[in-house]
Amino acid sequence: MAGPVLLELSRPDDTAGSPAGNPGRRSRRRRPAWTLVAAFAVYGAIALLANYPAWPGDPNRMRTGDLDMMVWFLGWVPHAIVHGQNFLATNWINYPEGADLAQNTSVPLLGLLTAPLTLAVSPIASLNLLLWLAFPLSAFTMFVVLRRWTGWDLAAFVGGALYGFSPYMVTQGTTHLHLVFVPLPPLILFAAYEIVRPETTHPLRWGVTLGSSVVAQFFISPEIAATSVLIIALGAAVLAAANPGAVLPALRKSSRAFGVALGIVLAGVAYPVWMMTQGPYRYRGPAFPGGVSADLLSGIAPTPFQMFAPGRLAAAGAHLQSGNLSESGSYLGIPLIVLLVTLVVVCWRNRWIRFAAALAVGATILSFGAHLIVDNHVTPVPLPWDLLQHLPFANNVIVARLSLYTAFFSSVIVALGMTDLRNRWRKSREAALESRRTRHKAQRRSVVLVGALVVLGLVSALSLIPSWPAETAPADVPAFFTSDAVHRIPYGSVALISPYPSVAEVQPQMWQAVAGMRFGIIGGYVLVAGPGGADTPFPQVLRPEPVQRFLWAKATGGPAYPVGPVPQDSNELACQLRSFLLRYRVASVLSTATGADVGSIAELYHQAMGPPSYSGGGVTAWFGVRADVVARIHSCPP
Repeated sequence: MAGPVLLELSRPDDTAGSPAGNPGRRSRRRRPAWTLVAAFAVYGAIALLANYPAWPGDPNRMRTGDLDMMVWFLGWVPHAIVHGQNFLATNWINYPEGADLAQNTSVPLLGLLTAPLTLAVSPIASLNLLLWLAFPLSAFTMFVVLRRWTGWDLAAFVGGALYGFSPYMVTQGTTHLHLVFVPLPPLILFAAYEIVRPETTHPLRWGVTLGSSVVAQFFISPEIAATSVLIIALGAAVLAAANPGAVLPALRKSSRAFGVALGIVLAGVAYPVWMMTQGPYRYRGPAFPGGVSADLLSGIAPTPFQMFAPGRLAAAGAHLQSGNLSESGSYLGIPLIVLLVTLVVVCWRNRWIRFAAALAVGATILSFGAHLIVDNHVTPVPLPWDLLQHLPFANNVIVARLSLYTAFFSSVIVALGMTDLRNRWRKSREAALESRRTRHKAQRRSVVLVGALVVLGLVSALSLIPSWPAETAPADVPAFFTSDAVHRIPYGSVALISPYPSVAEVQPQMWQAVAGMRFGIIGGYVLVAGPGGADTPFPQVLRPEPVQRFLWAKATGGPAYPVGPVPQDSNELACQLRSFLLRYRVASVLSTATGADVGSIAELYHQAMGPPSYSGGGVTAWFGVRADVVARIHSCPP
């Protein structure tokens, strides 16, 4: 990339020097506010298809998968705030060992923003609201940024849609709320741009915006916050390489603003970072050692998440990333890739399009990981991430997710390319007025070029249409957990729920959240410290082991945890269960009508504790368990 970039960003009538001629001047023009409302409304209407028939705020239906765990996180934050507890660490789950929530995907900012809905209705309602809002809000933020850069609402709308409904968004939206809620990265990158833009009159304000946005993003997803900063650094490196002479002037101008941003970030994330590295219940090392890298074929091989994908191609795309569909968001499609390359070539004089193209390529290369992977085969070809992965916390980044920024810069190329072509069309018409022959010739060329690009754009859009709606199902929360009967459980006490909460059976911890976090639970699905301190979704084994082995196996219908034979002697197991309940101070035992082999669990509970205290709302409950167990423990051998 050649030519100055940091200097003369908004020189009048210089389309090569700024995103759209004069963004500073264009941003001050009055434009109708209804276009903002209309853009968000259209984005929002499209996003309604994602979860249909579930609706934003629906408390009774939801997507399947790890989102049960996200319901728990959304329920925990308002509970912790209201009751003065630490929202980043607790033994309310995985009792008595606890969990470091700062190391998990606990989305505290989203939990705070939806606290009124969670407390008034349900954390499931908050989840559905956020899953819907993630798409239009992300697209809308991109629209606002591109509107500033292009001054053309149509180009900004198209770019916003490409970002907010990209394959990355569609893929991550199936299971990862913290990764699909990304309205802040466009604001973060735009704030960094404004800080270095020479005509910016209040760089300190943009420094505050940058720092605050990074902190806010950290409390949604530390990973996205970190990779946004990484992309800023990558952009700075590209700009410095393009114009070394502008580096010192740019540093002198922007140092205070970036210093303010850095100060805000350090102050804002100091405590959660301490919790991650030194806090209670923490595990050691990266959450996903080795991570997941994009495949070289990921960009051209569609997956089942695309509606118009030939069966064989979709099967091939689903096979990449070793079959990890939840991380298969790198797809762009051949039509879009051709469109992007064409726009870059045709609009090569626009240095901002070249800059966006360089960063799109850079983000894509980083998403390939330390070594190039082709059709799931790791090649010996080293890539830049092989060096970057040794930086602090870099091994916690799943590099395939950097496709978010490929989508971002692809959106920038499309929006700026549309604007550049429109400006050229206008100039060519004015110039051609002098000669009729020249006019017709120029118009024919322009019509052919624009027509070809429009067709290519429509084909690209068709190739990216998501295969919505995503699969949803009734939340299936037993009525007991939303009834007055749940208040018979003493607040703050420990409950044992069957099916046993675990990575293999997540729903019970969602029921705990729906019940207003009235009680703590044994078990649950969170990342915790395993043997040697490394992370694991399998918690410490509780004693006596046969109790956990039995409950785990009966809940899943599969192998036991810890590995071993499932106990068969009911008399001995009943005595072991009594010891288990006393050891862990269990106050209530709740058995639902779900899970495998419910009858044998109910029989064990009856034998160990006697008749149940309550039956109704899909739950059989034993309250005041300690007294029942003490009364029967004398019948067990010492």
